[in-house]
Amino acid sequence: MTTGPESATRESPRALRVVRAAQLRARATRRAIGQITLGSVFLVGALAYARAPDRAESRNVLWMTGLLVLSMLDVGVGLRTLARLRRRSARLWIAATAAWGVLSTLVVGFLLRG
Repeated sequence: MTTGPESATRESPRALRVVRAAQLRARATRRAIGQITLGSVFLVGALAYARAPDRAESRNVLWMTGLLVLSMLDVGVGLRTLARLRRRSARLWIAATAAWGVLSTLVVGFLLRG
């Protein structure tokens, strides 16, 4: 092994690739967390419509449905990105997204009945 300036120039392109890859993974992780947060905000909006006094109005039900769909899509995209970054199975994020959709729909349905 050489320890002079020649070894530094030989290893620097590889080191730069490793650093760039880490930066891209960090950016993707932040974007995924942002998507999951946005999905949570959409769910809170749907819950707010479900607690409104005129919640049974068809226009409000349509908004709640749209917000629930957007919530599930955003959470799904975020979980998919995190699963790909962590090299997890595709079934995990699909199951988690389905559970998110089912549970959020049940909660909104419960609030609409009450």
